[in-house]
Amino acid sequence: MTLSKLQQKKASNPGGFAFKNFDCEVKTLEGRRISGIAAVFNNIDRDQDRIHKGAFSKSIRERGPESAAKAKILMLWQHDRKDPIGRVVKLEETEEGLYFESDLDEGIASADRALKQLESGTLNQFSIGFRYDWEKMEYNSFDDCYELFELTLHEISPVSIAANPETYYMGLKSAEDVQAAELALSEQVNEFIKTLNISQQRIAGELFLRQKSLSSRLTASELKERLKQHTVENEAKSIFAGMKIKK
Repeated sequence: MTLSKLQQKKASNPGGFAFKNFDCEVKTLEGRRISGIAAVFNNIDRDQDRIHKGAFSKSIRERGPESAAKAKILMLWQHDRKDPIGRVVKLEETEEGLYFESDLDEGIASADRALKQLESGTLNQFSIGFRYDWEKMEYNSFDDCYELFELTLHEISPVSIAANPETYYMGLKSAEDVQAAELALSEQVNEFIKTLNISQQRIAGELFLRQKSLSSRLTASELKERLKQHTVENEAKSIFAGMKIKK
C-alpha cells in the first residue's frame, strides 16, 4: 500500500492535534498585557507546513475573544491546559501572521513568571496548540510542503522548548504496514473527535498527542528487539534504513 503525502501526514498524526513553535518579539503594551505574533504566514516550517492567511479566521470568529463561545481560545503556560495564565483579548490575522494580545492574570505564579521572563528575554517563543483540518490542506510537490488553509486553534502558550513529538512505532512488520495502520487509526480517531464538543476535542487531541510522544521514546535497541519479534534480520535492517530512531 503506497500512501500519498497527505495520507502519510494524516497517518503520523492521529487526532490531528499538534503544536507549532515560533520565535516572537514580545513587548508589554501596558500593565500586564503582552502582544506578539503567535503564528507566521507564508513560510515553510520544520514540519513542512505553510500556513496561509485566513487559516485562523473560523477559529477567531467562533471562539475568539469577541465571540459568544464559552470555550474560548486559551492562553496557557507551556501548553498545560491545567495552567491558564491569562485571557486572550485580541486575535487578528495580519499580513505577517496571527497577532494576539493577552492580559496575564495577577497572583498566578505561572503568569507572573511568564511576564517577567518574556520581558527579560529569557522566553522569546510562542507556540500554538491546534488541530489540522485535513480537508482544507494540500500537498505542494514543487515546494515539498503542505499548504494549510484552515486550522482549529485551541490555545497559545509561551514556551521554553518547542514540542516536537515524533512518529510512534506500533510493532508491525513493515514500513508500509505501519503507515496503513497509522492511517486507519487516524481516521478512527478523527471520526471519534468529531462527536465531541470543542473543549473535549482539545483534551482528546492533547491526550493522543502525549500518547504518541511517549510511544516514540524507545531506544534503538528496544525498537530493534520489537522488530525481531515480527521479521527476519534482513527485513529488520531494511525497515531501519527508512525509519527515524530517537536515541
